[in-house]
Amino acid sequence: MRPTHAPIHARASGSGPARSSHRGCTTAPSLLLCICLCLCASPSHAQWLQCFLPRKTAASPQSPSAATPVRFNGAQSLRAEELHTRLEEPLREIRERGLTKPRADDTAYYLARFYRSRGFAEAEVEYEIHGNTLQLNIREGPRTLLRNVRFTGNRAVADRILLDYLIGASRERVRQNPGNFPYVLADLLAGVERIRGHYESEGFLDAIIDEPESDISADRAAADITLRIHEGPRYHFGFVRFSGNAPLPANDALTKGLGQDLSQPYTAARLGAMQHNLEHFLQTRGHLKATVSADADPTNAPNQRVPVEFHLAPGPVFSFKGITVHGTERLRASFIPRRFASLQGQTYDPSKLDEKYRELLRTGLFRSLRVESLPQPDNTVQLSVTAEEARAREIGFSIGAGTYEGFAFGVRLADRNLLGSGRPLSLDLEVSQRAIRGELLLVDPWVFESKFAFRGRLYAQQREESGYSKFETGLRGDLSRKFGTHFEASVFAQSELVEITNTVIDAALVGSTAYPIFTLGLSQSLDFRDSPVNPTRGWILSSTIDTDSIGGQPAFNRATARFSSYHSLSHSLHLALGARAGILVPVTDIPLDERFFLGGASTVRSFAERDLGPKDSHGYPVGGEAFTVFNAELTFPVYRSLQGALFIDAGSLTKSAGTYGLDSLRLGIGGGLRYQLPIGPVRLDAALNPSRKTGEDIGAVHFSFGFAF
Repeated sequence: MRPTHAPIHARASGSGPARSSHRGCTTAPSLLLCICLCLCASPSHAQWLQCFLPRKTAASPQSPSAATPVRFNGAQSLRAEELHTRLEEPLREIRERGLTKPRADDTAYYLARFYRSRGFAEAEVEYEIHGNTLQLNIREGPRTLLRNVRFTGNRAVADRILLDYLIGASRERVRQNPGNFPYVLADLLAGVERIRGHYESEGFLDAIIDEPESDISADRAAADITLRIHEGPRYHFGFVRFSGNAPLPANDALTKGLGQDLSQPYTAARLGAMQHNLEHFLQTRGHLKATVSADADPTNAPNQRVPVEFHLAPGPVFSFKGITVHGTERLRASFIPRRFASLQGQTYDPSKLDEKYRELLRTGLFRSLRVESLPQPDNTVQLSVTAEEARAREIGFSIGAGTYEGFAFGVRLADRNLLGSGRPLSLDLEVSQRAIRGELLLVDPWVFESKFAFRGRLYAQQREESGYSKFETGLRGDLSRKFGTHFEASVFAQSELVEITNTVIDAALVGSTAYPIFTLGLSQSLDFRDSPVNPTRGWILSSTIDTDSIGGQPAFNRATARFSSYHSLSHSLHLALGARAGILVPVTDIPLDERFFLGGASTVRSFAERDLGPKDSHGYPVGGEAFTVFNAELTFPVYRSLQGALFIDAGSLTKSAGTYGLDSLRLGIGGGLRYQLPIGPVRLDAALNPSRKTGEDIGAVHFSFGFAF
């Protein structure tokens, strides 16, 4: 016979209880996905690797009956499942530590508070303990919902804005779904405070917002709210004066250093921001110990123009003196000091120091890095750097697939700290259904400790193109320099040996089939994008000019240009626009593989890869000497990281540069899906050819990786 337990009765008291870049196989633009396992790599690689692995789904919560024996007695308006969810924390406490009177009382208190937050102002909850079962006895009482909200006295701020601050919804939403907006006086009082804050942020320093007046219906089912507002005058910044105990920069410079538009309304928050910005302004000019105070009296403001006086104590000018480094083992002792050598003897500027710090972090050489500025008695700053090195050597594997490349597999070996110099060296090997390639890449971001960067590539590949095969080996070197944050220019030289085989294209259209080619060129890039991988705002303008010789004789000159801009139309709606063009100016016949080709996942998507433009008598593409491409793409959210896209492409490719023009533009109209990854999107695009000609496909489908333009 089971023992019986006398129930314990109690009532809930009102007080309650006490996220480096990784190249992988991305050298082929049509690859769908790169999954790289980095052994002996830095933790940052392991973190972004998680993006490629199946996400762990949260374990399904246990059913309420299995988790904690609890019964709800008297719950009529709210479902038991919702009550279980809201009591998750106290019920877990009971499940882990046992059912006691204090824990039962806490649970009843939380449940009563939840009911009141849903508009049941008179709700009460009592508890009973039956052995291991908790019974919660609920007296809901009437539920009161908001019916109407009225504002009076507001002239400068619209009702819809005030309503949003008060309850976070428009009047239409309240009317359409009042069940989501219960009458809770405490919540309304919090909304009144938000309205007060909004008025203050707009310069209405004397604004008074009365407590809400509530008119509750006789059956207590609905409440009408009236909120009376006394705006008062609006204050603005008046005359601004600077004073100090030392020579100060010119007033125009100090005014700019405030970092705020003086035509904005006066608020204490803006005044504080100006004070902070002015201190930073002085610090960037070497005044490390600068302090700024501000005097402003809104009660003495003629015509509501508040005069402000900033008191500046710049202190002495500090300069960089030296650096001490702790924690490096594999890096050469001179590596970090050389990165900061250009600051030696210069006026102390925290923005320059931050730039050097970020430059070191981008190398991927450090697991952690801390830079401290230590003022010295002689008005100099000693830098103290404490570093924890990351593991520099790694091996990566990649797999991928694309419409044109087919399936691909790659291996990458890399050392980010070659011989302790902090320079990376990598070897990439990749096999796809269309190519076998290998590349040895050396990068030196600080050539001879200068502001120039060097990239050296030694490569070889065997490729199968439409209508021919080719084998090429080459060596290329790029010497570049950044000017400021956004502009970069470079000069490059490249030497290749190219052999074209297995061609089925008309011989007269192929040109040389085995030739050495040497290229010398210049390139520039002006980049204002918010991200080079997943841009949503900004623009980029880039161009390249080069001259090419074959067998030691001038062969052709080449120029290409690109402009892309990115616009956020809303939080999740983005528009990308692009334009590209290129031209070859021949001196002699241009070999087949050196010509431009058009069509595919990154140009005009209504055509297969390389399928737009001149063809031979068998229908194989033979390339051209001039091209133009225009793209427009609108992306929108579908589900989490999955996006949809609508696009229109236009492009032309002419056989001869002399016939270059826009009269032969071909169109592509379509849509697709994007799955956003940290290293770029995976794309599936389908496009129609609206001006289809005889022998052309109706459109094309592309499976690829990365942005189209």
